[in-house]
Amino acid sequence: MARPNVKAEQRKNEGHQSSRGSSADGLKSLRKAIRVLECFSLQEPRLPLSEIARRAELPLSTAHRILATLRGAGIVEQEGDRDLYRLGLKLFELGGMVLANLELHREALPFIEELSRESGETVHLGVFDGSRVVSIEKMDSPRGLASQVTIGKGAPAYCTAVGKALLAFQPEAAVDHVCRLGLKRYTPQTIADPKGLRKEIERIRTSGYAVDDREHQPDVRCVAAPIRNYTGNVIASMSVSGPATRIPKEQIPAFAARVREVAAKLSARLGYKGRQ
Repeated sequence: MARPNVKAEQRKNEGHQSSRGSSADGLKSLRKAIRVLECFSLQEPRLPLSEIARRAELPLSTAHRILATLRGAGIVEQEGDRDLYRLGLKLFELGGMVLANLELHREALPFIEELSRESGETVHLGVFDGSRVVSIEKMDSPRGLASQVTIGKGAPAYCTAVGKALLAFQPEAAVDHVCRLGLKRYTPQTIADPKGLRKEIERIRTSGYAVDDREHQPDVRCVAAPIRNYTGNVIASMSVSGPATRIPKEQIPAFAARVREVAAKLSARLGYKGRQ
């Protein structure tokens, strides 16, 4: 009877243990990298190493090593020789692939094109991130509009039409949260007090559309309507924006009717069967 090769068996077991150890170490490193990425936000897109290490609860050397690896992959970027980091373009590319596969984004494109073509103005598709509105698609007017709202960046939910059309149909806790964060006044027309905002929200719920009458940008008007999914929940909003000279106040009802109509068609496309 052949004697077992003890040394070979030991090497095999050691290899398995090493493999398991490497796998566990890899998972730990991945979790740490995720914690580093989660330090960034729309409100604080640039952070120094010390703050990243503090938020991720990592030693400075570990945070620096992870950032160096992420920077090599294009996932984070360092601003020149400054001790400031931000999320990199690689994440934008990956996010673009996610958006391209989202049902909302895919189904909305023909409706955005339709509304842009008919109105001749800029059209935005936005979603609510808990405190702000984030534009996930945009079609610019051929006639031009110096819009401050860009794809992937947040804008105030309380003083933009695309944001108010979302905020009005969120739970009261979300409205309370936005009010607690503070209502900065961007223009003389900005609704900057909670009581006024709640009154505006009631108007939006009743009319089914929101208006930004030069509240975020001094010379821009915007009209938006909510978009619902198959459950009836408001998951997005669509808006038409243009210079106040091209969207005079007396034409707001006509713009609102068309935006509501297109938003209702998109909602139906997403499976909403309720009252349009």
